[in-house]
Amino acid sequence: MHVGLIGGIGPAVTFRYYQRLFEIALAKKFSLELTVVNCDMPQFLNNFSQDKKENQASIFAELASRLQKAGADFVVLPSIGGSFCLNEFIKKSPLPVQDVITPLRTYLEPYKGKTMGLVGTNKAMDTKIYNLTDEINWLIPEAEQFDDVHNSYVALATEGKANRQISETLISASKKLIDRGADAVVLGGTDLFLVFENHQLSFEIIDCADVHIGHIATLAAK
Repeated sequence: MHVGLIGGIGPAVTFRYYQRLFEIALAKKFSLELTVVNCDMPQFLNNFSQDKKENQASIFAELASRLQKAGADFVVLPSIGGSFCLNEFIKKSPLPVQDVITPLRTYLEPYKGKTMGLVGTNKAMDTKIYNLTDEINWLIPEAEQFDDVHNSYVALATEGKANRQISETLISASKKLIDRGADAVVLGGTDLFLVFENHQLSFEIIDCADVHIGHIATLAAK
């Protein structure tokens, strides 16, 4: 199937999805058909911060229309932050929407009843990934660390790279969640691989981007 990818939120994760899908297609010996369109990051961040769901959903729908004209069978929204307007986008999209949240919910079924830490944007943490499941006991950063994690993640996604301060903030917050009783930490942002894949960690992490990419690769192989 022809994959339509909404890129730009942010630049690093756009490349990550392409690279991993390319690698999986090569390993599993299927032909990858993929088209990418770019979402304007500053405009997205403005709509995200002001909770302008309809505005951003319309932008996503226009991008999906371009992908449809290019022959895509479905549109991929590779962003948990972008899912703040997911319901509105699904209603407007001319293509089936493959979001992060649906395969992540399935992936986390074995963790029901457990305590899981969560780092990501303020909306992702506040809503526990948009009410992903109430069968997990979620722990999120507290007090000023909550804002530090959000700001670090936004900087990470916007710049497409991690500096020492961003890495220390996010890893420290994750370790504190483990100390508070989390069995593992869910990376509630698709750009977080930029920090966590380069560190040896003493605790389990669940990368939502990897879960999503695996799901998309299965569809792409059909």
